[in-house]
Amino acid sequence: MFRNLFRLIKVFVLTAKYASQIKKIKARSLESTKERVDLLKMDWAIASLKNLGIEVEVSGAPVEKEPMIFIGNHLSYLDIPLIMAAAPVSFVAKEELSRWPVIGEACRSVGTVFVKRESVDSRKSAVHKIGEACLKQKQSICLFPSGTTSLTEEKPWRRGAFEIAKLNSLKIQPFRINYSPREIVAFVGDDALVPHLWRLLKTRDVRAEIEFHSPVAISDADSACLDWQNWAKQKLALN
Repeated sequence: MFRNLFRLIKVFVLTAKYASQIKKIKARSLESTKERVDLLKMDWAIASLKNLGIEVEVSGAPVEKEPMIFIGNHLSYLDIPLIMAAAPVSFVAKEELSRWPVIGEACRSVGTVFVKRESVDSRKSAVHKIGEACLKQKQSICLFPSGTTSLTEEKPWRRGAFEIAKLNSLKIQPFRINYSPREIVAFVGDDALVPHLWRLLKTRDVRAEIEFHSPVAISDADSACLDWQNWAKQKLALN
């Protein structure tokens, strides 16, 4: 019990530590700022997954040098360190996340774009910020087109990410994620962060799988949205 309590506390300590380091580096505005921040983001993700006892399996090759939009299915908050451990991306996240203790500040430090899902103006602003981050800051952005976590991805994906890619002549890199045991790791419905983390820490042999498809250009947002949702759902159905 005490070991798991220590690990639970360490989740927030690690997050606060790396967020503080990233903020200090950004404040200096050095020429190597992006590279140093990307390295710290990946270091945090790897350390966090190790602390939580997550065994990670990565297939495919995430692109690191060319800015693009990563899209895929969304099962848990663990998706964020899982993706970030493989590729130095920033995320688009629901605005409520910005108010989470420690986590919210960490998200801001790494350039997360927050969106109020019910606000049209907020979504329009996010479209501009995503394009600017990719084209001007050379930063890859990760979006979850479902807009929320799901065990099955049956809810139709939103096509916005694909429209942004087409509008800005950016490629997308699809990914698909699964966990074992999926029901324990999934963060859905009325789950609360700390109780869920506690259950996760008490679970042995947790495995995370992420598969990256090769980058693709988007010519039709509607068909691409449907095709890549079906591709992501295949991973969940197989398991």
